[in-house]
Order: sequence, then C-alpha cells, then structure tokens
Amino acid sequence: MNLGKLAKFLGACAASLVSATGTASDGTNFSDQWWNPNESGWGISVLQQADVIFVDLFVYDTAGNPTWFTAAATQQSDPFGRVTFTGDLNQTSGPWFGGVFNPAFVGYRKVGTLTFDAVTVDTANLTYVVDGVAVSKPITRQLWKFENFNGNYYGGFTYDFTQCANSANNGHVEELGTVAISQAGNASFTISAQTSAHTCTFSGDYSQAGHMGTSQGTFGCTDGLAGTYTAFEMERTGNGMTGRINGQDNFCNFSGRFGGLQR
Repeated sequence: MNLGKLAKFLGACAASLVSATGTASDGTNFSDQWWNPNESGWGISVLQQADVIFVDLFVYDTAGNPTWFTAAATQQSDPFGRVTFTGDLNQTSGPWFGGVFNPAFVGYRKVGTLTFDAVTVDTANLTYVVDGVAVSKPITRQLWKFENFNGNYYGGFTYDFTQCANSANNGHVEELGTVAISQAGNASFTISAQTSAHTCTFSGDYSQAGHMGTSQGTFGCTDGLAGTYTAFEMERTGNGMTGRINGQDNFCNFSGRFGGLQR
C-alpha cells in the first residue's frame, strides 16, 4: 500500500470512530501546535494561510539528536470531501544562530513528502517520508490554556433544518441578534441567544483541543423548541468569536454556524 492510500485508509478508520459533528471543512483553521499525546517530545507546528499550511516538524535522528523539517503543503481536491494538504518535505541548514548571519551558508534539500489529512476539526493523520523512511502518526491539537469566551456579542446563527417531521420545515434559516456567553473554565458553558424569532439558552460542558473549543449539552427556547446540541470549532479572537453547531430539536435536525462581534 503506498503512502497516499495508507493515509486515506487510516483516516477512514479514524473517522468511523468519530461523530460527524466534528468533521473538518474548507473553512477550518488548522493553525495550532499538534502532537501525539502518547509520544511526548516530538510534534509539529502548523500555520495556515488560505489553502496552504506551513509545517514545522521537530523529531529526532537515528542517534537521538533533535532535527527538524519543514513543508509548505497545499490543500488537495478530494471527491469525498476530506480536507487534505500535501507538499514537499525539506531539511534546512544554515549559519550558527549566535553569529553573524551569512546567507551563503543557507541550504536545503528535499527529503520526501508530507501529507496532513484532517480526520476531524481537532485530529489528523500525519504521513511523511524522509530519505525513503515512511512514517504515519495520528495527531491532535495540543492544549496550553483554555480560551475565555465570556462576554456579549452581536451576531447570530445561520443553519439548515433537515429531517423535519414536517418536510415543509426543511430549509435554510438566518437569525440575527445578541449572543451572551458565560463560561467557567472547562466546567460549564452557556450560550444565551436573543433574536427576533425567540430567545434560546444552550447549556453544557466545555472541552478544548489546541485553541478550538467544544460544548455539548441541551437547549430550550421561549417558543417551546428544545433538544440537544454540539457546538464545536469555536474560536475566540480579539474581535469576537465563531463556531459551528449541530443538534436536534423537537421536530428537526439542524446544522450551521454562529458567531458575533464583541460588544
């Protein structure tokens, strides 16, 4: 089995164990520190711009000496909707960091290829080749500190109703209004959204991988709608917050996005 097929095979196996609520999309931001928690000591840093990720891979050579490789990997077209990036893997050499920088000492060589295959928003399969040695590892975002979503926002929700008891209710919905979030670290998470249609309160737990947050729980609205939800791919910036949400109410399934500007 070649490296590309191996990556797809591993990804399919992993995806079968993960709920579709966390599926990565073209809009997912993969910038983060990534690692394998069972293999502390090596990892990769990912910085994304548009459809390109720049990867710093820090590992060890056969003598146990630290070494690193880099790759600029471009998103590939995938008929199955998977988000995959592939590019050349290079090793770079240069002058001593403590001396005068001499560009004449800079050199790099292609050692192989690298593929970053997103299984979910928070997990991926990393496959790479260095001088003929093929490696495949499951990786996840590395958490350093919980984000703080507490605050008031102006924004709303856009989502699609599917599998409604009354098929006439299937379709796209957009609701604008105020959103207030109350978060207690990783203990609890509450979203209160007030729109022209109704006021809904989502209450659940909170977890985080890298800088991406997830909340699962129940919700209720002033017009009688109630059910369960999963909010995921939640990001906090200096300007506001964004996220994706899936769930089920009394009558329909729904899937969409939410966000808001800090008020």
